Amino acid sequence: MPEHAAILLHDSGRDIYIAPIRHHSPSCAWHLRAMIAEIGPAAILIEGPDDYDPLIPLLTHAETRPPVAIVSILEGSVRGASYFPFCAHSPEYVAIQEGAARGVPVRFIDLPATDKAMCDDDSDSLNPAQPLALDERAFDSSDYVRALSCRLGCRDGNEVWDQLFEARIGEADWRRFFGDVGRYCSHMRESTAAAAMEADGTLAREARMVEHLAQARRETKGPILAVVGGFHAPALADALPALEKITPPLRGKAERPPYLIRYGYRQLNALTGYGAGLPLPAYYDALWRTATAGEAAPFEKAAHRLIADFAAHLRTALPGVSTAVPILVATLENAHRLAELRGRPGPLRDDLIDACRSTFLKGEEGGDASPVMAELVAFLTGSAIGDVPASAGSPPLVEAVRQRARALGFRIDDGERRNRELDIYRKPLHRDASRFLHATVFLDTGFAQRTGGPDFRSGVDLDRLIEHWSVMWSPLFEARLIERAADGDTIEEALAAELNRRLAALEAQGMGGNASAAIDLFAAACQAGIAAHAEHVLPMIEADIVRDADLASVAGALRDLIGLWHGRTALGFDNGARIERLIGATWRRALYLLPDLANAGEDRIAATLEALVVLREATGLADESLRELDAALFDEAVAALLDTELDPALAGAVAALALLAGRIDDAEFATRLSGELRGAHPETARRIAWLRGVIAISRELLWRVPELIETADQVLSALDDGGFVELLPHLRMAFAALDPREIDRLAHSVAERHGGDAAALIVRHDLPEAEVASNLRADARAREMLEADGLL
Repeated sequence: MPEHAAILLHDSGRDIYIAPIRHHSPSCAWHLRAMIAEIGPAAILIEGPDDYDPLIPLLTHAETRPPVAIVSILEGSVRGASYFPFCAHSPEYVAIQEGAARGVPVRFIDLPATDKAMCDDDSDSLNPAQPLALDERAFDSSDYVRALSCRLGCRDGNEVWDQLFEARIGEADWRRFFGDVGRYCSHMRESTAAAAMEADGTLAREARMVEHLAQARRETKGPILAVVGGFHAPALADALPALEKITPPLRGKAERPPYLIRYGYRQLNALTGYGAGLPLPAYYDALWRTATAGEAAPFEKAAHRLIADFAAHLRTALPGVSTAVPILVATLENAHRLAELRGRPGPLRDDLIDACRSTFLKGEEGGDASPVMAELVAFLTGSAIGDVPASAGSPPLVEAVRQRARALGFRIDDGERRNRELDIYRKPLHRDASRFLHATVFLDTGFAQRTGGPDFRSGVDLDRLIEHWSVMWSPLFEARLIERAADGDTIEEALAAELNRRLAALEAQGMGGNASAAIDLFAAACQAGIAAHAEHVLPMIEADIVRDADLASVAGALRDLIGLWHGRTALGFDNGARIERLIGATWRRALYLLPDLANAGEDRIAATLEALVVLREATGLADESLRELDAALFDEAVAALLDTELDPALAGAVAALALLAGRIDDAEFATRLSGELRGAHPETARRIAWLRGVIAISRELLWRVPELIETADQVLSALDDGGFVELLPHLRMAFAALDPREIDRLAHSVAERHGGDAAALIVRHDLPEAEVASNLRADARAREMLEADGLL
């Protein structure tokens, strides 16, 4: 690196040292420790939000075990929280520990975490927010780093960093190391536009750091060490000559205090969107532990242990993958040869990954997408979760949820994703666990995801006894709870507050008389274990239903409410009478809207047909246990529609309902059928629509009323090839409700009418459907031409 790019690491006149670092770099941490031991600073200043100073004693507490993070709640931001993580090999964490061991004051010198310049609201919402203090995208995306990657033959900026700097862990010359880091970062800064640094808050943050540096120089006798990201080091060095003119920073009071929480390696992994540090943190943790243990050749020792541990991991995760000793020996040999070829002192991260890819994968096994490589990435990422002392002062809500989770058997001491099966009907403890998981979903904590089981909201799989969940602890879990700490000290209080917020939002939005959203809210609240509070939603559901003028949406609400009524025990909703009354009100509203079938537009036919199906299914419960459902009223309303002019599909559905209710007999139904299919409508497609409506209501009528198949067969037999092909999509729609067995039965019935065998009618084509259709059309055109020429 050219000397002209060097920055001033030590201002001897002011006795200020600047240590340019990369966040979570073990090599930077190694050399920083040596630097502190040699210069003996009287004060250590660290890049980080200055409102985090009160938490420094917790970071040095004997019970604190990295990875941990300081979390700030961001009022009014699209991101709920901002994280500032530390791991054992973070230079900032090492500086704090070294300062505490020497009795040296340590403070943070960046803008407060809640300052607008400190948080990136445009970052990926799937990943926890983080301060811009930890945004190191320049290490991988700046023009300088990309050019250097090409020159060195590296894949990306992370490999460049490893080759130039992580490969130097264990060396003794910290001055040369930080000098090189400073030059490297200075080049990155030179390739970054000043306007970009102004826009993203970099310049404002650096001004704050300089103010703190000036204040520390006035208040401290002896050397001062500033530990900052390498990108900012040039700005601080340039400001030193005018340091005496800088005024001290003005400190404000945080709206909500920050907290120290547990953190995980999965969240530290740069490959998952985390903007600072290096990818696959478990690898760097292993390198750090090996180096700090005083072992010679730390790269070799770390590589040997990682490969051995990965083999043990594979035996559990992928038992079918061979981890024989020869494969492990070959992997290590490949890693060493790759490192030697690339001019490295020992196998680094990419050398290990490349070696594993070449020895563990045989033939075409998917490359990096293979299960082995996926497990390698997971292994090198790590699943470790840190710990914080009890004195960290988490809000009561966080502690209450932790205790509830542990009592219900959930692991929250690592970041592994686990599956959990809950027998919610027969085991009370499992039912409690289910409600807890639904509560975490209701509070949007990201802890749990339901993957299977009875769905009381839609009435699907209600006969299933087991709920299936996927659960995983993450920092987002506790941060979400901290955000909601003002709602109460228990999960029930937080749930009630969230329910009230959502209820108020629904009222403010005025959901257009559609009860679906309110039913969703009621069901979610019941499943979360606050059924008593959920009763407050019922009046809104009833009001929405009364205002709703769409039969399809009212019928949908009826279906949903019946599903909730069936699952009332599992939902913990003991007051079934209130649901029954609401079902009755919904039923009467649907009957009131039935005469509007005559006004159904073409785009609403399918939805209206489905509504009639729901109403017919509901009548089956009238005699069982739901007294609010009066089937006789429905039958009367249907009979009144028999002579109303309706869309053919709806007319067929009404006729089917009337037949099933005994309002017309088979003979009258057959007469209506014959009139519709034989010419009530000039368009054949509309005649088939009548059949579609019948089948939608009751497929059994195909076998109960022989005239259905007979008349339909006569109509279709009278069509020429072109007419049949034109009608085919409508036929498919009409018979779509039939299952494979019913289709087979129908085929045999039609074949028998024509004296054939259904099996003989099955034709298998090796050609695609579109090509067959094209060939048939060509055949039809050729036939027409031959007939016109008198050749056929």
